[in-house]
Amino acid sequence: MKHKSYEYSHEGVYQSVLTQALGLKVPEGWAKQIAEQVARATDAWICDKEMVTEADLQRIVCKQLDKLSPDIAYAYRNNDKII
Repeated sequence: MKHKSYEYSHEGVYQSVLTQALGLKVPEGWAKQIAEQVARATDAWICDKEMVTEADLQRIVCKQLDKLSPDIAYAYRNNDKII
């Protein structure tokens, strides 16, 4: 089975965090600020990595979100499990 590979995207991380935050009714300004902080921290973490998995990426995003907003972190972590 062949694995798909994707190019890392600051904008992709930003948008996924923003979407999650807005879905939780976080005020837009705060949601954008959190999304940008998480995306920048992820950029810094990934800069010296040759390859990362989706699980690595989710882990680092959630680690940043845990510091900034545990509610968003929980929703992000469990997005695929929430009905």
